[in-house]
Order: sequence, then structure tokens, then C-alpha cells
Amino acid sequence: MARLRREHHRLLGNGYCTRPPELDCAFEAICETCTFFQTSIAFRPTLQAQHDHAAAHDQPHRADLFTRLLDSLDQQAS
Repeated sequence: MARLRREHHRLLGNGYCTRPPELDCAFEAICETCTFFQTSIAFRPTLQAQHDHAAAHDQPHRADLFTRLLDSLDQQAS
């Protein structure tokens, strides 16, 4: 059981939350900046869509956040 808890991953729309289930999270919309957030190349289309939406709606801080995530994925892939 302890091993399962250590391997706990909560699926998000654009990645995974690796926060231990024993630690409560009071935030709903800051996952991308959390140290427990992980993503992979499988979520690239979603992250790109989120970036494009932020850019189209004049949200430069969110667009920059998704640019950094996308760049990180590209670096991991190469």
C-alpha cells in the first residue's frame, strides 16, 4: 500500500499531479506552476491549445507559462 501511495499520480487535463495524497491542495488553477506538476509529450496538443487560447485572449503571463512548458517538452524530446 505504501508503494502505491508513493506512485500516486492524479491525471490532469495537461499533465499529472504527483503530490502525495496525504497532502491536501487548496488550489484549483495553479497546477502548471506547482513543483508537483509533471507533463509529457502526450499532452503537447493540449498545452499548445492552452497557449494559443491565452495568446488570443491577451493573457501574456499564461502564454509565457505554456511557452516554457512547451519548450521544456521539446528539449526533453531532443
